[in-house]
Amino acid sequence: MDLTVELDREEIVVTKPPSTFLLAYRKSVEERRLVLSRSRMPPMSHIAAREFRAKASQAANDKAREVDYVAPGRPRYFPRSA
Repeated sequence: MDLTVELDREEIVVTKPPSTFLLAYRKSVEERRLVLSRSRMPPMSHIAAREFRAKASQAANDKAREVDYVAPGRPRYFPRSA
């Protein structure tokens, strides 16, 4: 599954071209992790949705580590998704 991952202001946005699938993540204020901030997922099978969510989460975490996406005073670590 090919995904596009971009840092857009305060969000890491993951899309699946040429579809309209989109999951955007931001830094959690309370914890050292990313949280889902918005999504756009047209109706699809539960298996396809689960696969996209899992791969998008991993891609967002990889991007967060790559660009050192942390808030001032926060640890510089985003745990890997299971």
